[in-house]
Formats: sequence, structure tokens, C-alpha cells
Amino acid sequence: MNELGGNAIVISVENLNQTFLKYPVTVEDKGWIYGVWYCSTPWRKAKLYGEYPATFLKRALALFPDAVDILHAPSGTLESVSGITLDLVADDVRHPDYVACCSNMPFRNGSFDLILSDPPYSKKDSAIYGCPPFPMNRFVKEAHRVLRPGGYLGVLHVYYPSYRRKDWKLVGLIAIITGFMRMTRIFSIFERKITVETKDV
Repeated sequence: MNELGGNAIVISVENLNQTFLKYPVTVEDKGWIYGVWYCSTPWRKAKLYGEYPATFLKRALALFPDAVDILHAPSGTLESVSGITLDLVADDVRHPDYVACCSNMPFRNGSFDLILSDPPYSKKDSAIYGCPPFPMNRFVKEAHRVLRPGGYLGVLHVYYPSYRRKDWKLVGLIAIITGFMRMTRIFSIFERKITVETKDV
């Protein structure tokens, strides 16, 4: 699905559907990915308000089987078993590999194949986490910098973030349902466009 081919990773809806046979299929049509994932709330007591819904991370990663360098930002309580974790806060339940703001990440340009993000959804949520409001626009810009061309950004939120069309291609929107009387979230998937610099003659 990336624009110029090369070594960029690809999304594999087929791998996702074959890995999770008991769930309704996620659809890929005309370069667009969509579906509804029922990801129930974990029965165990959450370590921290908010955490990823049950099965969400496994399903998200199944879409990107070729991704090697993965960043979770902000990572919350997620352990670094499927990539590098970054969060603004480190405490008794949050143990990120890197403590930094998502709008100014300590990584070189083009360091990652995939970034997954489940940030606070509101000022109220941010206060619960003990951090300032999440800088979504600056994060999306910074994600563009640290992703390789053709890499992907997946954001779990109550809306999909605004983006610059010259930098990103929106390739998928998946509704995430977690149970009765619970808010529906959106997993939005963006491809970092491969830009070709041209020189004036």
C-alpha cells in the first residue's frame, strides 16, 4: 500500500484475519481498511485508568507483521515486549524505556516502522494521568519525523487527528467497541508518505 514501494512495510489485513479467525473480518477495499473490533474490557483490575482494550494490541500488531522497529508513545503501563516504550511519566505502574514528551522524542529521523499511540482523550484524562494535555498536532508532526518513509502511525482515540495531506495518507478507520454503555473509539491508521525531493535545474 505504500506509494513508491521499496523497503517500506505493508499492512496485511489477510494476516490479521487469519490470526483472529473467530472475529468478524476486517475489510480492505480500494486501498482502504475498515471494520469493527470488539475488544472487551479486561476482567482483571487495571493498573492504570485507561489502558489498551483487551486484544487490541495483538490485533493492531497483526496488521503489521513485517514491522520490526515499533514505538509505543505514550505507552502508559505497557511493557516493552513489542517495541520501545515512551511516556512523559515514570512511576510505580509506568516503566517506559524513555521518559520524554511525545512532541519532542529522543530518536533520530526515520527510526521506526510503526508508531502506536493511545493518548489521553481530554484535559480531564490528562489530569488523571498526572500530565499536561496531550499535544496531538505536535505529536503527529514529530511522529512523521521519527517514522521511516512508508511507515505507519496508528492512533486510538475518540476522533481521528487532523493531518497534513502532503505528509500523510489516511488508509484506515476501525471502530473499537469495548462493551455496553462505553464510548466507541477509533483506530485511525496513517501512512507516512514517501516524499521525493526535486532540485531546480
